[in-house]
Amino acid sequence: MKNNPLKKVIYDFSFLSVYFPVYLLGLLPLSVSNGTIGKVLYFFSYRVFRYRYSVVLQNLSRALPTKSYGEIQQISKEFYRHLSAMVIETTKLFSISSTQLLKKVEVTNVEMILEYYQQKRNIVAVLGHYGNWEYLNILPAYLPFPVNAIYKPLSNPVMGKLIHHIRTRFGMRLIPANQALRHLLKQKGQPQMSIFIADQFPGINEETKFDFLHQSTNMFNGAEKLSIATDAVVVYIDIKRKPDSCWEVGFSLITDSARQTREQQITRCFADKLQETITAQPAYWLWSHKRWKIAR
Repeated sequence: MKNNPLKKVIYDFSFLSVYFPVYLLGLLPLSVSNGTIGKVLYFFSYRVFRYRYSVVLQNLSRALPTKSYGEIQQISKEFYRHLSAMVIETTKLFSISSTQLLKKVEVTNVEMILEYYQQKRNIVAVLGHYGNWEYLNILPAYLPFPVNAIYKPLSNPVMGKLIHHIRTRFGMRLIPANQALRHLLKQKGQPQMSIFIADQFPGINEETKFDFLHQSTNMFNGAEKLSIATDAVVVYIDIKRKPDSCWEVGFSLITDSARQTREQQITRCFADKLQETITAQPAYWLWSHKRWKIAR
């Protein structure tokens, strides 16, 4: 792109044509965006366009077999309301200040993480596509050491730049997954937290497979491999919606010595914890994702 001025102009124009409208939308008062705009988004996504409705309904029915059809429909409605609210919340990340965001995100047991920091331990934190995971970009404001988000670069460069912008606004560092191990080994002795969203579909060749939400599920084990290679402390990030439209973030220990664990133990524990989170409040997981691409 650097060697092609025309492509760079098109790329810059495409980025700005998305960035400025979203930025301006994020400046609207919460009463307007969460109220009027949120209801409009819900109406069109659920009632009009039925965005991935068959995928959502199928995923819910298979994952929650004890629920009645009426309960599944109700959860699906709650999911689309959550999805609409999450779109609004994410647009606000383009303009919200750190002071404002700290009021929207409460970290309940940061002292556990600080204790491992004092021991100069690397921390690998795993979570699923649950709640609004983008709000974790405020974690550097809570922690006195580097926080990394391990990610797979998007194929769309414009969307990639937009996501990079909101995730790094408050100090979080983005590290491509294929560079994570080299990065951590290079900075050995400098404690930091590396965050993995570890519930995405890993591909058909992934051998780590569990019964997850009543379905045979291929699980991504990159976080486990990185944890063992660096003998990291592994924690699970639990996100809960609070009644006041804020999010509560908590940490629970998976292991404080990854190299002492059995094969697949870390991934299995993560899957169990995520399943517990989803079962408690199912509407906040990303049900529109085609998670189970292979028939059971």
